[in-house]
Amino acid sequence: MRQSSLRFTSLFALLGCCILSACVNATAGGKVAPSSPLIERVVISFKTAQTPADQAVSELAQRYQLGMAYERDLGSGFHTARLMPPQALVALQVKLEQISHDPIVASIEADLPMQTMPSP
Repeated sequence: MRQSSLRFTSLFALLGCCILSACVNATAGGKVAPSSPLIERVVISFKTAQTPADQAVSELAQRYQLGMAYERDLGSGFHTARLMPPQALVALQVKLEQISHDPIVASIEADLPMQTMPSP
């Protein structure tokens, strides 16, 4: 009798967890944050200005087989490039590490989306 009571309690607890999980997902509107954010842009600086930035970004995109197009100059030698399509941060980090060792690149990093806090 005690074993069947324990099984019933375990089954009831499992069912309760499933219902709670479904309720949490429903209140979130089905919009659960991905484990790795999608990155739409990278910020690049080059070691020299011999090649125009838009041309240098195109060359890097071809060399490293990454869908990337020059977007704009940020000033102080930094530029943004748009990723097409956006890339998951975890997968993109490997590619950015490779690009950072390119002789023309001074630095390259993901332009992370800003996290906003809800106001009280």
